[in-house]
Formats: sequence, structure tokens, C-alpha cells
Amino acid sequence: MRAASETPTKEAMTRPLFEPLSEKHERPDEWSGPLGFVIGGFARPSMLAERDGALAEQYFEAANALIESILDKRVADYQVANAALFLFRHCFELLLKAGLPPAVRVKKDIHHLGNLAKSYAHHKQHAGEVVPAWIIKRCEELASIDPGSEAFRYGDYGMPKSTDGSTIEDEIHVDLLHLKAAMAALNAALVERNWLIRMAKGERP
Repeated sequence: MRAASETPTKEAMTRPLFEPLSEKHERPDEWSGPLGFVIGGFARPSMLAERDGALAEQYFEAANALIESILDKRVADYQVANAALFLFRHCFELLLKAGLPPAVRVKKDIHHLGNLAKSYAHHKQHAGEVVPAWIIKRCEELASIDPGSEAFRYGDYGMPKSTDGSTIEDEIHVDLLHLKAAMAALNAALVERNWLIRMAKGERP
């Protein structure tokens, strides 16, 4: 049972959430205070693929943090199920978009994971790279449950269908440890195949 909420302070109710960055926010490393987020300015990636890769990393780390909180028994699995699945799914949508050629990426503001995976494989093939079939199959598996980024986000599952059009069981189970391992494998495979994403993660020649 959650503890009763305390009366909010005046600062909690009135202080702006978004404040200009200043010297008071400087810190020697990421673990020192004041803790917070910096958005815009120099925190804004210069290339679309780099932005997609950097954001994908954030969603992936957030999903893993939720998984770890379940394993540490700090939160019940059913309390964050949709949130974790959505974070993973959105990570892969961004990674697939980041892996497209820049001229193609600007026209790909779509959410259908299956179509993105096929487009990604097609353009990689034209660049002389072969995308392993299991990567596309895993993306299509996620797309069969959440093709347009609405099922996990809104809980609007409808009647899931597989890639061949057949109906999937309405009530399904996702094993937490298998989910963690499978998502880590897919993330590593997509990141490894894209230099701009690796660069966004800090890798240098």
C-alpha cells in the first residue's frame, strides 16, 4: 500500500519546471548534484540519425531500469508492464530509423515497426550489408502486437495478428528474464550495424 501523500510545498506547486541553464547547474560528473536534465542547446544532436540513436539509448536504459526495479522487488511487474514494453518498442523504432540513409529517414516519420524493419533491411542490402533474419523477425513479432505504437502506449491491443494475418491468442504472457535478454540482443545487433549510433554512444575511430 502506498503511503498517504504529503501536502505539497509552495515550490512544488509554483516553481517552473524548465529553467535557464546557468553556472549553478554545473557539476564535475554525472553522479554529483544538482541532479537534473539538460535539454536543447549543446545537448541537441546535430544529425537526425545521431539524435535517433541517442534517444533510443535513453529509452533502452529507462526500460532496463524498470526491469531491474521489478527484479529488485521495488515495484510489481504488473504495475509497469506497458511502460517497459513501450520503452523497448520505441527504442527499436528509433534505432531502425537511425539506420536508414539520411534522405530516406526524413520521409520515414511513421511508427509501423514491421514496415520500418523491412525498409531498414532493404536499404542495408543496397549498401552491401545483410541484416540477419532474426532481427527482422523479432521486430515483426513486436509489430504483431503493437504495429503502430498504440498498443503498449495506450493499452489498445485490439485483436493481435501475426505477420501471416492469423489471429494471435488474446491473452499472452511475456517472461521478464527472456524479455530482458531478447531486447538486449536486438539492441546490440542494431547498434553494432550503425556507425552514427555508435558515435552517439561515444565511440570514436
